[in-house]
Amino acid sequence: MTVDDEGKRVLDTNRQEIGVVRDVEAGIAYVEPGPEMSDAIKSRLERDREITDGMEQYHINEAHVDEITDDEIRLQRL
Repeated sequence: MTVDDEGKRVLDTNRQEIGVVRDVEAGIAYVEPGPEMSDAIKSRLERDREITDGMEQYHINEAHVDEITDDEIRLQRL
């Protein structure tokens, strides 16, 4: 993933939006979770230890991704 992916919606396997990519560094996307991000998905992703502006962020990398389009990142089944 690259900085071009910042701002993209992150979708689960059911195509529900679960968050938004806020930052990308060294191929790892930092995702701000939305209300639809389940505890099951959160438990499978690494949580960022530094919470920015009071918001949690989770890491996703290429191993988590099924497809990247112009405006969204679709996750594989976790």
